[in-house]
Amino acid sequence: MEVVQVENGDGEEGRKTETKVELTVNEIIEEHVGSFGLSQLLQVFLVSLPWAFDAQNTLVTIFTDAQPAWKCKVPSSSCSSSASLCGLEPGTWDWIGGRKTSTVAEWDLICSHKFRAGVPSSMFFIGSLFGLVSQGKLADTYLGRKKTIVLSCLLTAMTSFLTSFSPNIWVYAFFRFTNGFARSGIGICCLVLSTEAVGRKWRGQVGNYGFLFFTIGFLSLPLIAYPSRHSWRNIYRIISSLPLAYSIFLTPFIFESPFGSPSREEQDEAMKES
Repeated sequence: MEVVQVENGDGEEGRKTETKVELTVNEIIEEHVGSFGLSQLLQVFLVSLPWAFDAQNTLVTIFTDAQPAWKCKVPSSSCSSSASLCGLEPGTWDWIGGRKTSTVAEWDLICSHKFRAGVPSSMFFIGSLFGLVSQGKLADTYLGRKKTIVLSCLLTAMTSFLTSFSPNIWVYAFFRFTNGFARSGIGICCLVLSTEAVGRKWRGQVGNYGFLFFTIGFLSLPLIAYPSRHSWRNIYRIISSLPLAYSIFLTPFIFESPFGSPSREEQDEAMKES
């Protein structure tokens, strides 16, 4: 527990008695900053924003890895819209919108190869599992919450952008693994940093704001995917630009938590910023 000691001296009959008052970080925040002021509201907003990027990178495969509709090139007895796609002769049908609309269409992840379409999503969550352990350790011991958020956002932007250049399903799965590893530090650090910025009675409510931004990020995906519906690669490039812009332009306005600062000097600095 972080303790601030204040010493008061009283003179009584030629003798000086000394009283020590111990204040926790929570008490300092509530007494000198307030439970939930304007600056704290801004902090909560800025810190919760990366949840939207997390949602976009987590759920983007709903659009990029979907199986698009198909059509017969020339309706005939050998090709019918009611027939099974796997039973049709090659060259008698085509994807509506072209082969670049999704990974399934571009790499023919259908029929006997259909199982491959689920590999990238599995790799994404395996990467997230490894990332949670390593980035949680970084946040608690070396970097602190704020720097870990910046690192996660930058790595998320980089891996998402690289994903758009995948030449085949296996390279794509690898980059989804790295993307899952990168984004895993966003959620937990944003949740902790936003709740530690306010008084104790507000923490339960503030903790829900992150899930609100996660929902906003999910709802924004159709707005991103529709204009890029003819190229799944462009979807990744668009969502990669958002965490990059956040790291450059908005993170300087975020202050570190006094609870999560790994060194005494950074704790003192965080208290001053608060």
